[in-house]
Amino acid sequence: MRITYYLFPDDTPEDILLENGCGVVLKNGEEIYPTYIPDNKRELVDHINHEISCNVSSAKKFIKKYGGSGYTQHIDRDGGVFEVTQIKLEGNNSRFKYNHHL
Repeated sequence: MRITYYLFPDDTPEDILLENGCGVVLKNGEEIYPTYIPDNKRELVDHINHEISCNVSSAKKFIKKYGGSGYTQHIDRDGGVFEVTQIKLEGNNSRFKYNHHL
């Protein structure tokens, strides 16, 4: 199995992060997914995650549009990560034959 993530750059505006599904971590540890943060609730916010889960095509589009980086975790049947690969804009990002690793 593969899970792909995209990491927005640190200087990405808050509205772009929230618009694209980044989670807001509250001071109590809970993570929510609002479309905006009301001014009267800002004191409850600890930080906004800059990482989202997506497919490789979306990660490439985000990298082209916003910069940042992406990576794919390759997971075996036992649930362990056996490889992490960076997303590159050019070419095919998969070089694994999964029946060989699994």
